[in-house]
Amino acid sequence: MFHLIFAFIFLLSVNNSNGTNTFIALVDPLSKPSPFLRHDHWYASIISSSYYYPASSSSSIIHVYNAPIHGFSATLTHDQVKSIRKHPGILSLFPDRVLHLHTTRSPSFLGLQNTNPSFPNTSESNTIIGFIDTGIWPEHPSFSDHNLGPIPVHWKGQCKNGFKFNRTNCNRKIIGATFFSGGYDAWFGQSDKRFKEFRSPRDSDGHGTHVASIAAGSPVTGSGFFGFAAGLARGIAPRARIAVYKVCWASGCLLSDICKAFETAIADGVDIISLSLGSSRLPFYLDLVAIVSFRAFSKGIFIAASAGNGGPTLASVANEPPWITTVGAGTIDRDFPATIHLKNNVALLGTSITLMPNDKLARKFYPLHFVGKFNSSPKFNISRRSIEGKIVFYRTEGHVSRLSFGAVLKRAGAIAMIISHGDIDPNGIVSEPHVIPTISIGVLEAKGIENYILSNENAMAKISSQGTIPMHAKPAPIVASFSSRGPNSLVPGILKPDIIAPGVNILGAWTGAVGPSGLKSDHRRSRFNVMSGTSMACPHVSGAAALIKSEHPHWGPNEIKSALMTTSIVRKRYYNRKKPFSGSSPISDESSGNAATPFELGSGHMLPIKAMNPGLVFDLEEQDYVNFLCQLNYTKKQLQIITGQKSSCSNDGTWQLNYPAVAVEAEKVRHGAVEVARKMTNVDAFSREYKAKIVGPKGYYKVDVKPKKLKFSGVPHRLSFRIFIEKENSVQEMKNLWFGAVIWREKLGKHNVKCPIVIFSATQYILN
Repeated sequence: MFHLIFAFIFLLSVNNSNGTNTFIALVDPLSKPSPFLRHDHWYASIISSSYYYPASSSSSIIHVYNAPIHGFSATLTHDQVKSIRKHPGILSLFPDRVLHLHTTRSPSFLGLQNTNPSFPNTSESNTIIGFIDTGIWPEHPSFSDHNLGPIPVHWKGQCKNGFKFNRTNCNRKIIGATFFSGGYDAWFGQSDKRFKEFRSPRDSDGHGTHVASIAAGSPVTGSGFFGFAAGLARGIAPRARIAVYKVCWASGCLLSDICKAFETAIADGVDIISLSLGSSRLPFYLDLVAIVSFRAFSKGIFIAASAGNGGPTLASVANEPPWITTVGAGTIDRDFPATIHLKNNVALLGTSITLMPNDKLARKFYPLHFVGKFNSSPKFNISRRSIEGKIVFYRTEGHVSRLSFGAVLKRAGAIAMIISHGDIDPNGIVSEPHVIPTISIGVLEAKGIENYILSNENAMAKISSQGTIPMHAKPAPIVASFSSRGPNSLVPGILKPDIIAPGVNILGAWTGAVGPSGLKSDHRRSRFNVMSGTSMACPHVSGAAALIKSEHPHWGPNEIKSALMTTSIVRKRYYNRKKPFSGSSPISDESSGNAATPFELGSGHMLPIKAMNPGLVFDLEEQDYVNFLCQLNYTKKQLQIITGQKSSCSNDGTWQLNYPAVAVEAEKVRHGAVEVARKMTNVDAFSREYKAKIVGPKGYYKVDVKPKKLKFSGVPHRLSFRIFIEKENSVQEMKNLWFGAVIWREKLGKHNVKCPIVIFSATQYILN
């Protein structure tokens, strides 16, 4: 079946009329014949040896990969591909692909106030976060190096010159910046000139600048978006260093360029890689993002990646490998409330960052016009006569180009827009930087407006903004409906996403190259922008990982990931300065309104202040991951493709991955008790005794843990426990979804170490 998948990918990847395409070759470096002094000479020979087939004049090497993967990328004909694939030194040949981006109150919402004494002021500045994205706008005050010390000694990277970018644009905050466009240029050629772009690390899109500031932006007073979200903006780890790897351009991010960025980041010495773009759901040995991320992970680099914006569809999560920390999106407690006043005395609530308080639109009623419902992005054909001088209302389903449609309405003479985002935002919580005054509303409010317009020939409304409510505006977090969901369709036993973080209406730095909408017609310029997506959630985790790494410099990515997952919260929080994390009701799912399940929120919402000292961690060795891949029945060659080594499976029988969460298919429990083994290591010298408590719904399943107590002798000391899951004897039916946790409570109440447990029907949640 996997051969059919690969053949399908190949057919989809052909991108021009002469039958050539970019491919990425993984090779066994030990297979290099001795006459070749260098690998790139050997690679050139491999390509030239295929020329007895009709050769392409463009068949030349684009990138050479020396580590963590070995190989090259090149543009090849179909016949050349067939020839090269048979070469004895070739492990695999991957068609290049275009990936796409998953596109400030949040630090304090997470408990990271500037005065918090729990966080270091010096070692944090030795942690380097690498951003594989659209580049950076270096002049932005969020990237000031004020009060930062010398560049970390383990940094080996450079600042690369390019168009409107040179070495002087780097400083002690942006310590390195480079760009990769070889794969992109080979794919799109010179025909892709729809937008002005900088062939340099400079950001012409805004996304890279935004995510870098979320994770590691320096404090900036007087920030905000045209008066909204005003105040102090800072990143999660404001003293962390930034390394920029630009791979994304106007039409996307090429896989071959991403691989080269990973190679460079590893060689440069980054501690964390932040990846706000998505990989496809392919077997790991066919997924180059999974492969290069495993190689980076094995070098001790923590990798945070966005879960994708494919929600609320089940099994839509991207970046599924267990060595990646996959991040979903939740809300924060800030709000931008706006009100629609219908002339029938009905008031409907929404949110807006483009309707100014005291705007003239609040002073009198204007005609209200409904243009319909859109589920795609066609060439919008709007009659100027029908909408000029009116407030226009429309509904969307799916991923419609809403910002573009707003621009169309403005050009046609509309004075304002009311929009419902459909099932990707049923409560209307996402506010976007439209070029026209806009209010986002939920589906229920949308139905009310539609009924009012259809039943009144002279429908009228006025709209008003209440500005920004900076805190306490609403219970939070809530899982955003657009956030991609589990279960993990590739490996159901690995819970994904791992965690959620703030990803809705997030303020961050912005490029000076384009307006906040990203549209060519948008002539506004703002130092900051408000964006939503798992792209925004990912750098929150990257920044939190930098804080943890600075506090525990010898911890690897497994310990950091475990700390984040086991200390995450599953209940909403009402932010309060006197008691920042008072408990309330369970975190809910915007899509359903019900309590969120682990398929929406993973282990929970991250809480960095707790993750700094988790008490216990689930740690892993590289061989544990090899054994995990063996459990997937991968061949020795497939193992080598992923690990880069001739790996072998352990014979000790302990193939269960020591993951900080447990996911079990209900069909397995139906046929008998399931036993799950886990190990934890003590990382707090002052905490040694823990007692287990099982939490979860009663009935259906009997969940037990043995032993009930763990007594550690010191630091580091590792102990094992086992979880036993079986069906209740008195229950005839199998519950399709059960979730709870085993919580290890420290004797003195200092730590609560949570390991989520989810039991689900694979038939219902994956196969259907």
